[in-house]
Amino acid sequence: MKYYQRNIGTLLSAALLCVSGVNSVRAESNETTTNKAVSATNSFNCSADSSWFSQPSLPTEVKQSNGPGDSSFCDFYQFSWQSFAYLMATSKTNPQVLNFQDSTQFNELEVNTDGSPANSCDDKHDSHVLFIRSAKPQENGTTFTIPERIGQAGGGATIYDQNSNVVYYDVQFSKNMCDVKKIQQQLNFPGGTTELKTAWKVLGANDDPSKFITMDANITPEPKNTSTTKLGMIGFHLAVATPDHPEFVWATFEHKVNAPDCSSAETSTAWSFASKACTTDLKNQDALGIVQCRFNNPAPSQSITGSASEICREYAYGSAEGDRNYDENTQSISTLNANVQPFLTGNFKVLSNYFNVGALWVSNISKDSEIGNQRGSLRLANTVAETEYQSVDLNAGFVSNCFGCHNYTGTANNGSNTTSNSLSHIFDDIAIGSNQCLDVQAAITINSQAQAKAECPKTCTNSSSKLKWNGQWTNQSASTGMQLPKTVCGCCGA
Repeated sequence: MKYYQRNIGTLLSAALLCVSGVNSVRAESNETTTNKAVSATNSFNCSADSSWFSQPSLPTEVKQSNGPGDSSFCDFYQFSWQSFAYLMATSKTNPQVLNFQDSTQFNELEVNTDGSPANSCDDKHDSHVLFIRSAKPQENGTTFTIPERIGQAGGGATIYDQNSNVVYYDVQFSKNMCDVKKIQQQLNFPGGTTELKTAWKVLGANDDPSKFITMDANITPEPKNTSTTKLGMIGFHLAVATPDHPEFVWATFEHKVNAPDCSSAETSTAWSFASKACTTDLKNQDALGIVQCRFNNPAPSQSITGSASEICREYAYGSAEGDRNYDENTQSISTLNANVQPFLTGNFKVLSNYFNVGALWVSNISKDSEIGNQRGSLRLANTVAETEYQSVDLNAGFVSNCFGCHNYTGTANNGSNTTSNSLSHIFDDIAIGSNQCLDVQAAITINSQAQAKAECPKTCTNSSSKLKWNGQWTNQSASTGMQLPKTVCGCCGA
């Protein structure tokens, strides 16, 4: 198998990948959030379909089991699991990789060694880049820089597993996102638009590779980067737009030995991100997690080794009792996680080690993604992707779930989700890297050239430090000819 080389930049760690196939040894069941048995008392038993695994395919829309225009919570979780199964299936065009790693289906977000966006649309896939986790701005409107937008969301701490190895991240996206101009002629991303984010850890001596989706990566800085290291997938973000859900369905999966639930005193598992010293007294700690031990790396770091992090899962299934539709949401997730198990055979056996944490969507796409319009796991957070964003306060001004950072503008407001750089945080990187200009929505309506000269330069820069105003602006929609609620400025790579 051939290996390729890429330099390591100051803001990122480049990893040069050769991907292994899915391993096929079933892991033992673990009674935590991951694979709880289906209870006969559950009112919302969500069934699995064997065809997801015997004939994997990407669903194009969420079912409407409750009648026209009315999907159940189970429908969304079935959509999530069917999508996950397809993405984890072996590619038919390239049996050496899984579907989500197949460059004929998805491109990988790449950057140059100085951290600037590289051309992710040129179909040159001879090397890959893994990013060390970095801080991510909390709210929409904050300036984004590489690799912040694709790093782990949180207060800035870099996380390390119990073997003191850093966590790496990778981002893929559907190839249609490379057609920036065509997408920006629409107010919403077209159905099928997909963004994927994976988290990986170095497999240690006590980790069984057969229990992980794995890949071989070169993570050693040049010029000594001649050997490879086996990495195991520990987290998987999935965001998919459909015709009925242009806000994207946001779902996340984790490896079952990442971290315990904060409410659990279970200590027998060798957790990847929690030591026995911290899990033994877990129930006597703060209700939201481990106090003395948790998040003990307070600053961002670019080192590939560091002090082991201590993490627990604050909200099982991203939900707290009393949340809207709590029973339907948690029972739909837990029963479906259990009901897929009989179908995890052959190459899919490895998926018995992973579970769906939850998903998030909006109830009414004509309205914005404010908390009252959100459904699913309202406190959704991945322990290895939003570690420090787990304390989700539904009454706060900034609700730190998916829609806290990925804001959606409802169709009734005639706003554009393709020019706001709010719903997708990588769309402008794709445009910049492929040398395409894009329209970026300004904070106000501009009515004069003088106003444009004052507002548009900072509009472009706030979207990305790599963008500059090209001197153009408009208040008219290119797709409909109608008046826009906010002006868009023309922005091109600096």
